[in-house]
Amino acid sequence: MKKYLIFFGGFLTGIIVTFLFFYIIKLSDNSKEELPGLTMFSEVGECIQSENVIEVFQVIRPNVALARTGDWGDGIPVLLINYDGKTYYDDQKVEVPANKCARQVGTYQYQTNNGMLKTVPAVIIE
Repeated sequence: MKKYLIFFGGFLTGIIVTFLFFYIIKLSDNSKEELPGLTMFSEVGECIQSENVIEVFQVIRPNVALARTGDWGDGIPVLLINYDGKTYYDDQKVEVPANKCARQVGTYQYQTNNGMLKTVPAVIIE
């Protein structure tokens, strides 16, 4: 009987240690949360010159999208970030309220389909 209790105790301890190990790995692996190529500034920057509408052309994550300010000919591409839980979709037109602006908070560097390296401002609407 004593052998069975020792075996069961060791088995249970092994299961607990395994779950604890995976939990610690999950907590320490923050690289999946970060967006490769995104560099955030220590302080927020200036407002980006834009019309009152920013048009999304590619969603990277539900709350992060590549977008263009203004018209396609005149506007500049930006990485639009939303920390308020709002999600984006392709071809969405995001209105910038009159009392707010697209403020630069960093830069985003990515590679286009044809292999060119591009760097665009990362912005939030505030």
